[in-house]
Amino acid sequence: MKVGIISINAHTKVLNFASPLHSYAFQQFLQMNGIESVIIDYKPNYYGQFNPRHPYFYYRKHPVKNKKKQKAIEHKWLKLFLARQKRFDKFQHFIDRYYVTTDKCYNHKLLDTEDLGLDCYICATDVIWKCNKNAGFDRGFFLACDSMKGKYKIAYAASRGPVVELDKEKQQLFLEYISEFQHISVREESLGNYIESISDIKVTHVLDPVLLHEKEFYEPIIKRPGRKKGYVLLYVVMESAIPLIELAVAFAEKNGLEVIELSENMADAKIPAGTHHKVVYDIGIEEWLGYMDEAEYIFTNSFHATCFSILFHKQFFVGKRNGDKILSVMEMFGLSGRKVEDCFEGSDCIAKEIDFAPVDVLRREYMQKSSDFILSALEDAEQFVSGQKKQP
Repeated sequence: MKVGIISINAHTKVLNFASPLHSYAFQQFLQMNGIESVIIDYKPNYYGQFNPRHPYFYYRKHPVKNKKKQKAIEHKWLKLFLARQKRFDKFQHFIDRYYVTTDKCYNHKLLDTEDLGLDCYICATDVIWKCNKNAGFDRGFFLACDSMKGKYKIAYAASRGPVVELDKEKQQLFLEYISEFQHISVREESLGNYIESISDIKVTHVLDPVLLHEKEFYEPIIKRPGRKKGYVLLYVVMESAIPLIELAVAFAEKNGLEVIELSENMADAKIPAGTHHKVVYDIGIEEWLGYMDEAEYIFTNSFHATCFSILFHKQFFVGKRNGDKILSVMEMFGLSGRKVEDCFEGSDCIAKEIDFAPVDVLRREYMQKSSDFILSALEDAEQFVSGQKKQP
């Protein structure tokens, strides 16, 4: 049976370390269980002509309407020009080295006309079922392209991001798309509840692919910074996180630690003058894991940084983020209290250290449930392809 995976991985406007990682983790999990697959080099419909290696050139060619904002954007990406190039090249090197992928890049229109000759498609994880304000749903992430008609379809750990109320027309379209799946699993329980409230589709709640493995799985690819002094790792994504940054800085100063920041948008962060603070930008996925693993404390509003904090047994604190994806994974492992508003009084930490023994018990239970879901779904797909079983 030939299996294809569509996920968010190579084509992202933000060089999020987790995007290549979750696809790598999922494909490796399948391979470790005797299932060969190919990751489809897929460009989402909202990606446009963005230049991820040199955003400066893109924004010069496609300026925003606000001249002051445009000037700030150009200044930022010009300042980061070489560092961004290095970061992008390291991302691409990771993909080239570790992925089994298609030779050609596809979008949803191309997948209407070109059949890849695959028997089973899996759309895998992260915010793939979001209705974007301008671009709407991406049909490729719903496996709703013409070449995929009649093929076996599985959703693994699908997410829709922050909840946005859909009008009747979009809800109907969403329902039409997901009705074509033989098996659906979601990353956030809230999405599962939504699907079950508008349909009779059975949905399973599973882990993100990065948590399908123990830490030992990542050891061969981790590149540690080898720092002699301890540090607080600050990793901020997407939304503004000034309170989180301020607490991280105050906490580090009180404990005599340096602040190491790996954020994509660190140019927007307001780090107080005189802070023992270092920005590290031109790193790749393997180095990001290394900085995570050697940190004494982690301050983040990233879903995947939270996942790896749990997997690597790190004392961590989570800032505010739109949507419920971080809260969802924290609730799964009994760690809801790691929100900064629960862990700090003023700038003083009042949180107890995490005991990871009960966390690991829960994590392995979810690992088993998640593994059982995808392996059972693929077993059904194998039987369907061989003619031994009808579609459920």
